[in-house]
Amino acid sequence: MAESFPKRSPDESPTGAIPGRSRHERSGDFLALLGLAFLAPPALAAFGVTGPASFARNAFGAFGESGILLLAFAACFLLAALLGTVKKAIPVLSGLAAGLFLFAGAFELPGLEGVRRALFRFAPFAETGSALFAGALAVVSGNLAGRVARLKAGPGLVLPPALGLAALLVLAGLDPFPEGATRLDASSVEAALRSVAASFGAEYRNPEVEAAVRRALEGKDATLAEKEKALAELSERLERAEADKAALERAAEGGAALEAELAAARKSLAELEGRLERDLPPVTGGRYDKAVQPADPAVRDFAVKAASAAPGAWDEPQGSRLPDAAGARQLVLVHAALASAWKYVSDPAVSWTDYTSPARRSLALGLAGDCDDFAALVASCVVAVGGRARIVHGIKGSSGHAWAEAWVGKGATAEAVLDAIARAAGRRAASLATTLDRSTGERWLSLDWELGAYSFKGDRLEVAWESGR
Repeated sequence: MAESFPKRSPDESPTGAIPGRSRHERSGDFLALLGLAFLAPPALAAFGVTGPASFARNAFGAFGESGILLLAFAACFLLAALLGTVKKAIPVLSGLAAGLFLFAGAFELPGLEGVRRALFRFAPFAETGSALFAGALAVVSGNLAGRVARLKAGPGLVLPPALGLAALLVLAGLDPFPEGATRLDASSVEAALRSVAASFGAEYRNPEVEAAVRRALEGKDATLAEKEKALAELSERLERAEADKAALERAAEGGAALEAELAAARKSLAELEGRLERDLPPVTGGRYDKAVQPADPAVRDFAVKAASAAPGAWDEPQGSRLPDAAGARQLVLVHAALASAWKYVSDPAVSWTDYTSPARRSLALGLAGDCDDFAALVASCVVAVGGRARIVHGIKGSSGHAWAEAWVGKGATAEAVLDAIARAAGRRAASLATTLDRSTGERWLSLDWELGAYSFKGDRLEVAWESGR
C-alpha cells in the first residue's frame, strides 16, 4: 500500500516549522511597541499620574511635550505598517484618519483647526482624555485589523472609526478622569510644535540679515564705496539685533528673580496660616461678596507682584477697566501665577454649597482648595490690578463647577482685547473661550483652570457674583 503523507501548507517549511517573521516585520513590531511607549506619558497624565510626562519633558525638553509624543505615536504606527507588518492597507489608513479626526476634536492639530471648532462644542470632546484614548484605539485597531489577511475592505474601512467613536462615547459617559488631573489642552500639539521650532532656532540666525550679506558681497555692478556702505548698514543692524537679544536675556533673568520672590512670598504667607485659621474662617458657600477680597493687602500684594513683569496701567483710559496691551499681559501673568501653583483639594461635599475659602485664606494655605476657592482668588487678583471680573456656576444635573471670568468689552473692542491677550499667551485669539451676555453684548473671557478654556460643559450657566463697573 502506498504510504500517505500529510498535506503541507505553502507557508510551512519541509520540516513543518513556520518560518519566523522577516527583519522588516520585526522592526515594524518594535515601532508599534515604541508608539505605545510614546502614548503612555500623556495617557497616564489624563488619570493624574504626571510623573512619566514630567520625566519626558525634563529629559527631552520640547521633544518630550505631550503633543509631540502624540504625533510620534501615530507616526510609529504608520511606519510599522509601511515596513510590512500588515496585510491590508485600508484598515490602517482608516484607523489613522479616524484617530487624527478624534484627536483634532480636542487638541489643536495644525491644519485641522476647523475640525476642533466644529467638534469641541459637543460634550464628548470637552474632556480631552476621552478623545485621546478614543483616537489611540482607532489607530491601534486599524493596525491590528490590517494584519488580518482575510478581512474584507468594507469591514476594514468601518471597524477602526466605529471602535474609536464607541470608546469616545463610553469614556464621556463614564468620565473616569479625575478633576484635578493634568489638562492636556495646556500642552496642545500646536504648542508643542512651536516649542520644538523654538529649540531648533536657539542659535541666532536672521534670514533678512543673511540676504543682505549676499546682496552686499555679490553685487557685480556695485562700486567699492557702495559695498562698504551696505556692509556698514548691515553692521548697524547686527548691533541692534544683538542689543535686542541682550534685552530678552535680561528679561528672562528678571523672570527667574520674580519666581524666587514669589516663592518667598508664598513661604511667608504660609506662616500666617495658623492666625488666619482663627481670624478668617471659611464663609458660607456661594458668599463671594465675602470671599472675593481684592482690597486685602496680602491679596493685592500677590496680584501686583505677579503682574509686575508687565509694568503699565491695566486700562487706557484708566478707570475704563478694559485691558490694554499691558493689561492683557498682566492678566496672563496673574492667571499663570495662580494656575501653575494651585493644588486641587475638594470640599467634603464636593460642592460650592458647603463653604468657600476667602482669597486671603487660600493664599495662606499655599494656593490650595477646590474650584470655587480658585475662582474667588482669581477674581480677587484681577480686580486688584484694575480689571472687572465675575464668577460663574456651570450646572449639569447634580454636577456643577465654578470659575472666574474677566470682562473684555464687546464687539470690535472685545476682538482687539482678545487679540492682545492671545499674543501675550502665545495662543490664537480664535482658541480663547468666551461667554457672551446676550442682553448687553458684553463678552467675558474664561479664567478656568486653563486661561481661555472650559473644563466643564454645563446645561446652564448662572452668574453668581460680579464686580462693580
